[in-house]
Amino acid sequence: MAKSQTQNILSLIEAEHRQVEKLFAEVEKADANQLYECFNEIYKALTLHARSEELVFYPAMQEYEETKQYIEEAEAEHEEAKILLEEIKSLKPTDSEFKTKIKELKKAVQHHVEEEESEIFKTISECMSDQQLADLGKEFQTTKGKLEEEVKAAMTT
Repeated sequence: MAKSQTQNILSLIEAEHRQVEKLFAEVEKADANQLYECFNEIYKALTLHARSEELVFYPAMQEYEETKQYIEEAEAEHEEAKILLEEIKSLKPTDSEFKTKIKELKKAVQHHVEEEESEIFKTISECMSDQQLADLGKEFQTTKGKLEEEVKAAMTT
């Protein structure tokens, strides 16, 4: 377990991207009974991920002229995902819109992930030292842990 303590923020974010991709794949295969449960997993994972990025990663990106340019678009993409998550949460898995909205969400998330991994990661790696990235990784994990109860509570409302 000591290894995950020292993971840098980029590898943590990337691992979460892969986890969400798996969750989307599960939703596509889920039957009506499993659908809402799968969606709840996506809701929790994306909400925790986005909030942690907004509290830890994006403020760190503000420090560098090279990465500052990406923040506004990334935050707009997070906002789009949040809106879709709330819309889906208000639907029943049997509603015709449910799967359509999930596909929309998946597409939006894929676009965000691609941009983050191909552009932002490369640029931030050039700006920050390995130690800074590792410190941000610790902060990211701590923040995510603190947000977990809040997100679980939000899922029931």
